[in-house]
Amino acid sequence: MNRHKPHYEWYAVYTKTNGEKKIFKNLVREKIESYLPLTKILRQWSDRKKWVEEPFFRNYVFVRVSHVEFFKVLNFPGVVSYVSFGGIPQVIPLEQINNIKRLIEQQEREVILSKENIERGQYAEVLAGPFRGMNGEVVKICGNYRIVIRIDALGCSIYANISRDEINIPSPKGQLAVMKENFNDSSS
Repeated sequence: MNRHKPHYEWYAVYTKTNGEKKIFKNLVREKIESYLPLTKILRQWSDRKKWVEEPFFRNYVFVRVSHVEFFKVLNFPGVVSYVSFGGIPQVIPLEQINNIKRLIEQQEREVILSKENIERGQYAEVLAGPFRGMNGEVVKICGNYRIVIRIDALGCSIYANISRDEINIPSPKGQLAVMKENFNDSSS
């Protein structure tokens, strides 16, 4: 008997408001590989301040499923749907999940989420530090360079502060090749 091993892919599921943590716990309890990036935020009440962990991406939980678990995830209370474009659930490349994990793990660095559509800038590779090997677009803000890791499947971008000496900007010739490659990808 010829049995094929299921193929697992990462997806983002859209959740009801403030349901991310509960859904994540339920998925883990059912042994479905999940990821919920959390960030620490200082909350202030009338009588005190407290650091609390909140989801970095509001209303999203990442799941790694095969066709076997795909529809089971939709039956969890609080799960609304898979993030889809044109009615097709979008696979999130493992590299992007790993990049999110790497960014979230950096507590010393400022990490900002933006849903703005960012224009393409210069291509840069991080040479040193915890972001080594990551690629993205560079935006010049207040004399500092920030590397932008675009998460297209979620329609948002992550910014992380990177110093100038930690990045390499390819020569203009290399820059044109990257821009041409990006243009060809978007026009296909």
